[in-house]
Amino acid sequence: MTKNALILASDIIEQAQHSGRRAGTSLEAIASEHGDEKMLAVLTEMDILTVAKIVREHDATIPSIATWLMDAESIKQLLNVEPSYWQNIDEDHVFCAQTEAHSLLTQIFLSSDDEEKQREVLTAIVEDDFGLLYLSLPFIGHDFSEIEEDEEQTSGSIEELLMKIKTLSEEAYREVMTVSSNGTLDNIENALKQNANKQRVTAVEMDTDDMFAPL
Repeated sequence: MTKNALILASDIIEQAQHSGRRAGTSLEAIASEHGDEKMLAVLTEMDILTVAKIVREHDATIPSIATWLMDAESIKQLLNVEPSYWQNIDEDHVFCAQTEAHSLLTQIFLSSDDEEKQREVLTAIVEDDFGLLYLSLPFIGHDFSEIEEDEEQTSGSIEELLMKIKTLSEEAYREVMTVSSNGTLDNIENALKQNANKQRVTAVEMDTDDMFAPL
């Protein structure tokens, strides 16, 4: 099974170089045909940068199966490396870091009903300095003073994401509000990109070391 998982992972990594969405569809096919356990075995053989590419090319309307099945620690690592893709977006694309972060976070927190899992993920993210910065990014510059917390928020909106965080953890909500109120968009975006690029370099170096490891 391990060998098969490695072969399948190699195929999906190659697909992800061309299309993260197509690679995500292949992961779903593995889960459908062989079960979630086999899909997780394949996911384990993949580097976090490739997983991030797959997940970021999905959203809450068409979520990646990876966001549903990855553990909290893996999702925290994913948020640490995902900003490394921001600077590679085509110039024709109107880029906004807040939009990118909002899309990924809604996929994580608004595309399923498993609040126990979401609470574990939220805790892991908030305990990490860069995770907290990423979590706070969508809310910078927004005024939530008039938000009606008892009313149903627009699906997929900034307000719905914020209220979901508050429902899962009042402490996490307070920390997000503190960071988003005191931080600036440029500073947080730059900090996230710098950290992600360091993570990317480290991941590449580890892969290179593995190539020369004794068999």
